[in-house]
Amino acid sequence: MPHMELMVGNKAVAYGAKLARIEVTSAYPITPQTTIVQYLAEFVAKGELDAKFIEVESEISAQISVQGASFAGARTFTATSGPGLLYMHHPMYGLRRPVVMAVVHRGAKSMQPDHTDLMAQRDTGWIQLYCEDNQEVLDTTIMAFKIAEDERVHLPVALGMDGYILSYTAEPVEIPDQEDVDKWLPPFNPKYGLGEPLPYGDWKSAQPIRGYGSQQAWIEHHEHMMSAKKIINEVDEQYYKAFGRKYGGLFEEYKCQDTDAVIIAMGTIASTARPTITKLQEDGHKVGLIKLKTFRPFPDVELREVAKKYKAIGVIDRNVSLGSGGVVYNELRGALYDMDERPNVIGFHTGMAGKEVTPQHINHIAKKTLRSIGEKVDQVEWV
Repeated sequence: MPHMELMVGNKAVAYGAKLARIEVTSAYPITPQTTIVQYLAEFVAKGELDAKFIEVESEISAQISVQGASFAGARTFTATSGPGLLYMHHPMYGLRRPVVMAVVHRGAKSMQPDHTDLMAQRDTGWIQLYCEDNQEVLDTTIMAFKIAEDERVHLPVALGMDGYILSYTAEPVEIPDQEDVDKWLPPFNPKYGLGEPLPYGDWKSAQPIRGYGSQQAWIEHHEHMMSAKKIINEVDEQYYKAFGRKYGGLFEEYKCQDTDAVIIAMGTIASTARPTITKLQEDGHKVGLIKLKTFRPFPDVELREVAKKYKAIGVIDRNVSLGSGGVVYNELRGALYDMDERPNVIGFHTGMAGKEVTPQHINHIAKKTLRSIGEKVDQVEWV
């Protein structure tokens, strides 16, 4: 039977990997990810998890280890944070294996959390899912394997969770029954094993396919990324039917009916925004919330469709692309460019280097977004 347990986010990740019956795991300790490795090592040592635990000397070795095991046909998992993720960059690029990795956010300029670590990997070809609370962390870990291993996807998945805020904070989490998870997530049975040709253009062979030459590997990788949007939504719905919880798939609209504006948030900022949005609506402000769950593949078409309902959108970026600006802000503006009547898009940077994001910050962001409908405001603000 499912049961409740008070657990920190790092244990929720490890427990999700255990429930998914991973077969190989390898990770190198780095704050604030370290205890994920410890929990997994403990599960293996106690015989609760039948998996090979590979001890390595660096993050890049951990990444290569799980990739090699995946090519051999194993269900694999790893985890890292901040600089450790940056150290993994090279072997991550262009990977076409269903590896799952947890990224406990740690900024590039401090020990504290922001999304610059995982955002820096946005072009590597990994699906990116962002989590709001510890229940979502556990559930997303399980769902990540279902998404990654789908033959229509066959791509690696990274799930992000805000360091310290979730990793070391205990919250009530419902743990699904192992038999129910086994029924929902069958054993990994790869169609393409070690030494077998993959079903797309490979850079090693560089064989001309469809007249595109060696570009084919990039073309098909991109096509699989974009088609993964449908599978992400499907898996979210399937998980809801099996376990009673859903997270929007690509994104979730919260209290967006009859509103003139919305704000977009990711991770734990969305959790802070929910009660603030509720209070604002009680006070007569017509503003809602969109929680962006999936950043890669970016839900451009889907956001363009819902954007038709609003006059203004405020985007909260817990990141900055230096020399350009907010990553989500810029991508959303690009997605909405061809709309005949597009809403105002206002950008906000906050939560960087562990800066606390309070209800007062959300209140300011929401009200400024609403004001932008009738008056000229600064397009980008650091809050």
